Amino acid sequence: MAASSGDVLAVPVVETEPTARSGDRWRRRLAVLLAVVAVLETLALLLLGSRGDPRFLLELNFVAIGLFGTIVTFTIVGAFIVVRRPRTRVAWIMTGTGTLFGTGLLCAAYGQLYITPSGGNAGPFAFQLFLFAGLAFVPAIGVGTTTLLLLYPTDTLLGPRWRLVAAAAILGSVIWDVWVLFQPGIIDNASLVNVRNPLGAPAELAPLFDLLPPVSNVLILGAILLAAVSLFVRYRRGDSIVRAQIRWIALIAVVAFASFVPATLIPAPNGALFFGLGVTAIACLPLAIGVAITRYHLYDIDLIINRALVYGSLTAILAGVFTAGAALAQRLFVIFTGQSSDAAIVVATLVIATLYAPLRKRLEKVIDKRFKYDIRRFGPYGEQVQAVLAVIDPVRAAEKLAKETVSELDATGAAVVDGSGAVLSSAGAWPLQAGELPTRVVFADAGPIRAILVGPRRGGHSYATADLAALEEVGRLIASAAQLTAGPKATSR
Repeated sequence: MAASSGDVLAVPVVETEPTARSGDRWRRRLAVLLAVVAVLETLALLLLGSRGDPRFLLELNFVAIGLFGTIVTFTIVGAFIVVRRPRTRVAWIMTGTGTLFGTGLLCAAYGQLYITPSGGNAGPFAFQLFLFAGLAFVPAIGVGTTTLLLLYPTDTLLGPRWRLVAAAAILGSVIWDVWVLFQPGIIDNASLVNVRNPLGAPAELAPLFDLLPPVSNVLILGAILLAAVSLFVRYRRGDSIVRAQIRWIALIAVVAFASFVPATLIPAPNGALFFGLGVTAIACLPLAIGVAITRYHLYDIDLIINRALVYGSLTAILAGVFTAGAALAQRLFVIFTGQSSDAAIVVATLVIATLYAPLRKRLEKVIDKRFKYDIRRFGPYGEQVQAVLAVIDPVRAAEKLAKETVSELDATGAAVVDGSGAVLSSAGAWPLQAGELPTRVVFADAGPIRAILVGPRRGGHSYATADLAALEEVGRLIASAAQLTAGPKATSR
């Protein structure tokens, strides 16, 4: 059975150490490699943007902060999680989103600087990489954000129907990429002068292609909104810990959606401000996940993510200081010498080297104070004990079984009963409303746990025979475990 919304990121609690399953070593290495690539992309972008070329000039604003933050925080936090839990899909989404975003931004910067006004290449593959850059941003933001919200914090979807939301985000991204690749007419870019799209569709299809961007926006924004709704559903169904984990992500999701909506409706330059706020909010998603990990033991990698928060924040701050310092130094050189100079980059680098150690210590102190991790002795063993008790202790087992049944079968409510019919534990809407008849699934003829009463399915649909059979199988195992620990007295009741 899939993990419910009350689980902690679908990590089996009986696992003391990451097992060396097939491919896990390569997954870890790939995640580290992608993190290194993202850092190199960030450095390359800083160098390209600090040259003073007006075609790609970095400025210290929300757009720049959001762009660099997305590259750094997504990839680094995701890679740290993969190193500890190589098969966690949320972590891979973060790592892939950051790397793809950085690749697209670097290709765009390189293309802007090294294409000629006529569409030629002043550098290797400049025009081709410039075209590729337009394909990366929307999938990274749209698909990455949607799937991250859909899977967090259990690393599983709420149900099969939520796959349609992910499919809508993917479809919207594909439509956008089709428009980027095949839009007919002149390429709209300040670095190009009357250059036609070499892959452009016939001019007769221009009215059809004009419809693709708004359709893509509707699909992607709708998918992000529904993904945020899935968080709300998890919040309603989850326990206090799950709700605390979700609050951090929900805040970021609301800010991002509230920023991207006006960004698509308001023309530049005001629309660019909202776009920058939205991208900055998305860049904070991994930080929110890191806070959830350190405060609520999500993933059981508190120390690792504590360090990720330190160095991720440090990288983002130093990147901003480098950008501002290089730009200021370039302007000073222009004022006093009349021309730009590469010495501005050297000056900015010296400033970064000077700030690194004291800033790192300051961040460590702040993050350790606000989001202190706990060094838990016997942590994995304690989790094993908790997992065993959740099965053999009748009260805990009944409570868990009722919650799992409501979540897995999409039931309105469920109640586990003993031999006398007394309710041991219930979940969802219980007792049922007048006129509603429960479905009774019997597990055993003896012992403290005998059966479960399942309320009607949401939406009025009937339960599949296979689902009830799976519930009966799990219930028999739980009933047997509870009967063994209860002893002969429970058997005779």
